Amino acid sequence: MNRLSVRLPLARAGRAILRAGRTTRAEACAKVVGSGMLEGRAHWLARGSSCRRCLSTIPARNAGGSLSQLSFEQLYQLRSNLEMLIQDYAKREIPRITYEFLLEYVPPLSDNERFMLSIKVLNMLLTYTCRRLLALQRLPYIAVVNPNIEESNRLYLKTLESLLAIELPYGLHDHAAMRDKLLTFLDDHCDTLLTLSKGFEEIMDFYPQQKVFDFLNVHLRDRLSMKLLVTHYLRLIEQSSGTESIGVLDKRLNIADLVMRTEEFVGDLTFVKYDRIVPVKILEGHDVTFACIPQDLEYVLQEILKNSARAHIENHTPSTYSAEKPIEVTIVRSYDDLEIRIRDFGGGIPPAVEDRMFEYSYSTSEKDAKDTGMSAYIIPGQDVSNVSGMGFGLPLCKAYVEMFGGELDIVSLWGWGTDVYIRLKGPKDSLLNRRK
Repeated sequence: MNRLSVRLPLARAGRAILRAGRTTRAEACAKVVGSGMLEGRAHWLARGSSCRRCLSTIPARNAGGSLSQLSFEQLYQLRSNLEMLIQDYAKREIPRITYEFLLEYVPPLSDNERFMLSIKVLNMLLTYTCRRLLALQRLPYIAVVNPNIEESNRLYLKTLESLLAIELPYGLHDHAAMRDKLLTFLDDHCDTLLTLSKGFEEIMDFYPQQKVFDFLNVHLRDRLSMKLLVTHYLRLIEQSSGTESIGVLDKRLNIADLVMRTEEFVGDLTFVKYDRIVPVKILEGHDVTFACIPQDLEYVLQEILKNSARAHIENHTPSTYSAEKPIEVTIVRSYDDLEIRIRDFGGGIPPAVEDRMFEYSYSTSEKDAKDTGMSAYIIPGQDVSNVSGMGFGLPLCKAYVEMFGGELDIVSLWGWGTDVYIRLKGPKDSLLNRRK
């Protein structure tokens, strides 16, 4: 290979398209591949795995030029190269994110451990990103041309460009640059669910609902895994010895304290919207501690308590006094298992919609949202529950809980109330207490 032809920085070839504002998807794809230097990076990252040589050399005379200066054949080559790169990474196996994976490295990390962790994280992010790109590209034409879905596609292309732009191997030693790049990733993907949801809402009349649900199930779980991977990496590289956390994992989280903090947050929401606060009463488990990821459990508790509080308030009558009744929480731990039961007296879930509690709702009107069942339990205006009133709360809760082998079950008695059971699996003590 002509080494001069692989020195062009990756981002240079994409700037013309990024400035253009209006592009076809093929042109947007082409922006990521600036030169044949990707071949070396892809193969360096893929050591020990079978990776076909999917990228060709870009003629050196185009170095420094824009895409508009390339011939049709050269543009076609760029697009084909990118598609092959995406397909190659998308079909690679990703190790499941388990407690063993999260606890493989104990802070403080040595330089070698930090370097090896960076390689793993970069490889996994590349694969997750290419999987999402390939899934978006395989959507039917009516979805591909939707502006909101296309915006999600462009965002993942931007992520791919950013990850491939890391100079290997020396770029992995630039901790400040890696940190900034991954923080940018978190910021970029903060609102992707809202954008994607709007896009699917607009095409629901033309695309089978079940296919939308199947796509979103995989998309949400990959998205959660990517966020967890990046957040864990950023925290782990900054931690010192003797901390109560290993990356995102809190070794001794007091569950009752987390429930009460969540109650305060939910109480503020209900007070603003309804001028009422529904109390939460912990019946058992005030001193229970458990090793888990606080942010994930906090999100699940927020969604469930918001649902219960809204049901209490909106179904309040002079005869039931449901708004004054406390939501009851029971916390029980058995070795590596934790179970939380949240019981409300908000009238329960209508039997006609009980089987569809974990489906995604795409209605934006209040009337239609109530018809979907559990979306009637969701307070608008907060986090993912405000995806245009689409009811993403429970599907996301289920994804969070099941990520590490847990379960989320809902038992409802129509006319009385609902019990929600959150069962979590924790890491073994041998993993938590492992020392260097």
